[in-house]
Order: sequence, then C-alpha cells, then structure tokens
Amino acid sequence: MSIDIVIKKIRRNLKDFGLRGALVKGVQYLLKPIYENRTYRIYRRKLAAEIFPLKAPEGVVIKVISNDDFGALRQIEEMEEWLKGKLSRIMSSGICIAAFEGSTVVGFNLVALGNAFIPLLNLTKHLHPKHAWSEQISVMKSFRKQGLASALRFHVFSELQKRGIRKLYGGTLISNIPSQKSASSVGFQFIADVQYLKIMNRERRIVRRIKHVVD
Repeated sequence: MSIDIVIKKIRRNLKDFGLRGALVKGVQYLLKPIYENRTYRIYRRKLAAEIFPLKAPEGVVIKVISNDDFGALRQIEEMEEWLKGKLSRIMSSGICIAAFEGSTVVGFNLVALGNAFIPLLNLTKHLHPKHAWSEQISVMKSFRKQGLASALRFHVFSELQKRGIRKLYGGTLISNIPSQKSASSVGFQFIADVQYLKIMNRERRIVRRIKHVVD
C-alpha cells in the first residue's frame, strides 16, 4: 500500500471515527500480518414483485453508471481505496448506482453479479444466477442522515428487479451498528454471523446461523 493511500485512510478514519477509533484501526492494521479476528454479519433482501420508492434528497441525482464514466469512477476509487484496480472489473459484470450533486459523486452502491470477493473474510463466493452481492455502499459524510443510503438501496433493488435478480446479499462488521440499522431500515434480514480468524498463515471461518430467520 502506497504512503498516499495510508495517509488518506488515516485522515478518513480520524474524520469518521475520531482519535480513539482511528487508533484502534491503526493497531489492527499493524497486527494484520500475524493476527486478525472479526465477526461479519451477513444480510439478505428478497426482491419480490415490490414497487420501490425512487426518490432522492433535494439537489441529488441518482443513476446507473458504466465503465465509460471515468470521472465518476475516479471519485469512487478515491472514496474507497480498496476499490482501486478492482472497480472496473466488478462493474464489467455487476452494476453501480451513484448519487451526484452536480458532477460530484456523493454516494454509491456497487453490486457484484456472478462472483463476489468479500475482503473482510478474504473469501470469493460464486453467486447463483438470480442472486447479487452488495460489494460496497458509501455516502459522503456531509450527506449522511438525509436518507441517501436508503435511496441508493431502493434504486439498486429496482434495477436488480429489471435484471431478474431475486435476492440481494451483503454484510458488515458486527460492530458497525449504523450500517446494520441502515440495512434493516430498507428490509434486509440478518441471516448469519461469520467469525474470521487468522493467525499467521492459518485461517478459520466459523458460521453461526441467525435462527429466527424464516426462509
């Protein structure tokens, strides 16, 4: 990882999580080569014959973008550094819905079809043809708590419906309560917790089903 990316991550962590949160993440990063331990919560949204509200906050335009939208792609990669060098490949088979204020990307939801890589589990999953995986949803901090994340989700649900997708999956760290609340508010159900444990070069993934979910 280049020094520029490290500096960006530190600045973003300070801005989003404060000094304590940034220090915790810094320690986790330093330990990463020898030890990792986290729990990832998986959620699912069934996309039945449902009509979704396609609204957006005032002054914001939400639309599907393609690999030809170079300016938007560059901004998305700056928002989420882990997507650098990966975004174009994911979009070649998946979709990306972005929110714009003028020409500025203020949020996006990237969805994978076919195959999905889950970085926090270091795992690649082959998806059912009628299923999709939400790779990343991000909203610029100044646009949070305005309903933009929900608006992005609903636009994604509608677009996936058009493509014959029946279920959308995603996930977040169990410690990320705001992300879980956001997912729950648009109808996602939590279906499993996956503990990822890595010591040196040995990995384990322990799956715990959330039993109250009815298929």
